[in-house]
Amino acid sequence: MSKTSIPRNEKALEELRNRIRAAAGLNDKALSPHDFKELQRSIIIKVQNSTITDKTLKRFFGYDRTNDNSLVRLYTLDVLSQYVGFENWNAFLEHFKLLSGEGSGDFAGEEICSNDLNIGEMLHIEWNPNRMSLLKYLGYLRFEIIETENSKWQVGDSFSCRHFILGKPLYVDNLTDKDGILKSKMFVVGGKGGLTVAKRNTPENV
Repeated sequence: MSKTSIPRNEKALEELRNRIRAAAGLNDKALSPHDFKELQRSIIIKVQNSTITDKTLKRFFGYDRTNDNSLVRLYTLDVLSQYVGFENWNAFLEHFKLLSGEGSGDFAGEEICSNDLNIGEMLHIEWNPNRMSLLKYLGYLRFEIIETENSKWQVGDSFSCRHFILGKPLYVDNLTDKDGILKSKMFVVGGKGGLTVAKRNTPENV
């Protein structure tokens, strides 16, 4: 992991902060020095061979604004991205661009936005090799898997997702089983080649 400093992307950094809070159980909480110590321990345990200080975490969350500047170390971002389930900062940033829609202009294929769907509406997706799933929209960006073939997830699992983009991998958050038990905080479908089919399951498509 590089120790280069890079310009700040405030929207992506705020999304990363929110995910760290969620992973550490610190949502809706004013962070204290003790919280940063505990977070430091949690990160070091989860991200092997990483080194990060509570002082760095205080700066990252805006608790300590001394020596604040427009740059942040890539090493820090890589470690924090790994803590919330990504390979590195670049992988998180790519996911954030899809999540926020910033990268949608790069795609010539069909794009389905979850916010455009009605509760109960079905989506049909396929990806290689020979895999498919029928998804039911539950509202609030959540989907339930109704049918699936040759895939790792199972009927009854649910997840969150903002975009389905033909020809691009599908990045989903908080994959849980039918009992609500978390299976994966971040899950990738169609990592090689992306989605080959992504369509609303209207009567004319059935």
